[in-house]
Amino acid sequence: MHRGLASNLLAACALLLLLAAAPARSATPLLASVDATARPDDEAGGDADGDTREETEEKSSDAAKPSFPREELAKPVQVKFRMRDGKRMNGKVVAFDGDAFEGPASGDGALPRTKWSEVHMDDLESLAGKILDEKDVDELILKGELLLSIGRVKPADAAFDRAERAAKALKGSAATDAKARIDAARARGADKLVDNEHDLRITKHAEMSARIPKTDGGIAPWPVLSREEHEAAVDAMKKRAEEICKVSGMQAVPVETRYFLLYAATKREAVEECARSLDAMYEKVLELFGIPAGLNLFWGKAVILLQPSEEKFRLVEQAAFGAMVPRGVVGLCHQVGPQVYVNIFWTDDQDRFDSTLLHETVHGIVHRYHSPARLPDWANEGLSEYIAAVSFKTSPVDKERRPQALDYIRGGGNVAEVMRYNYRDGSWPGPNAIGYAVGYVIVELMIRQQPDRFGAWLRAIKGGKDWERALVEDFGYTVDQFGARAVDFYKRSK
Repeated sequence: MHRGLASNLLAACALLLLLAAAPARSATPLLASVDATARPDDEAGGDADGDTREETEEKSSDAAKPSFPREELAKPVQVKFRMRDGKRMNGKVVAFDGDAFEGPASGDGALPRTKWSEVHMDDLESLAGKILDEKDVDELILKGELLLSIGRVKPADAAFDRAERAAKALKGSAATDAKARIDAARARGADKLVDNEHDLRITKHAEMSARIPKTDGGIAPWPVLSREEHEAAVDAMKKRAEEICKVSGMQAVPVETRYFLLYAATKREAVEECARSLDAMYEKVLELFGIPAGLNLFWGKAVILLQPSEEKFRLVEQAAFGAMVPRGVVGLCHQVGPQVYVNIFWTDDQDRFDSTLLHETVHGIVHRYHSPARLPDWANEGLSEYIAAVSFKTSPVDKERRPQALDYIRGGGNVAEVMRYNYRDGSWPGPNAIGYAVGYVIVELMIRQQPDRFGAWLRAIKGGKDWERALVEDFGYTVDQFGARAVDFYKRSK
């Protein structure tokens, strides 16, 4: 992937800043890319079976027990910190255990018993550093567990490493016991981190959904998966990806990221570099749409299949997705119910590869944004093209799409007619695939001139409102009015 792709998305964020400033925020492939979209079915999460629930209940019961017994400090420690709800606390700590810390019940420095998990994540590391003894093995273990539970992996590892070094100085079985406690703390910390991330995902989903206007009779939002359902979905996506690789004979190197399952027939170093860029790109697209940062929209995770050749790409399309694609197509996004797959092959044209990968991934993100409600085809393709165009300086999108669109418009073409093209009746993408080019320039016009209204229009559609009705009520134009406005603008612009 293009080394500057993730960082250059910052420019795109600036262009769509007003989308994120509105109450809720929220490209067509190139000549070598098309969007293959399956009709969304109901999202299946599946309940955990009885045995799994019993095991989870036992784990929760064990987790409720403090991992470190209560210890009183030889001398009270003065602390200042923030709670996760933003409240500021000031007092003295006189005792702690693996679950919480506390101050004197009354008088100078009084501080209520406070759970470590209630402390703001940005303050927990410094707070633990003040309270816990850096020379004590068990207190270092506790510090590592606390930091790991909030995703501070490097400082957590540093605490565990210091604990291991200190444990080596112990005699007899004490050193072995300490190592067992470190391993147990690592496991608890990792488990708590998953729980914390799930709780945060639930909160962020609610925050996102609260910004989407509801329409009577509108489409239902995607269900929010429980932790167990989410983990089962990730496993199901891995299994399906491995089946696809087996069918195609692809000797894939799998790399898992926060949001993606990447399978590529190339060196691991190249796959890992691409994976890092994918996560950074995803987070920047969330920022463009005004979606809460860090929210995983996918059912489990999205699968990215990077094929070594066009032949392998076409084989996978036919064997795994039943698609017969013409020569020259570089990538496809398949939206199978709640699942998202992007299949693409490496090309010598790095810029075209990057643009196509970004374009197709945006299709998956839009599909999973709040609900399966679809944008009209000109906007679905135009938005993906627009984001691909503004994401890095050497993107080929603009120089290919703009001339075609301007020739059409200045030659008397009807923009409103193109806006009504669709896959259902076979009219999309129109003569010479003009829908992609026109979709790109009119989405650009909407975003650059009225980003707040564009955001409101997009959210209204995702809430279930018909796109033409939303164009009138949330953007302020009928299709014919906006088509005429676009014609007038681009006839006068350079």
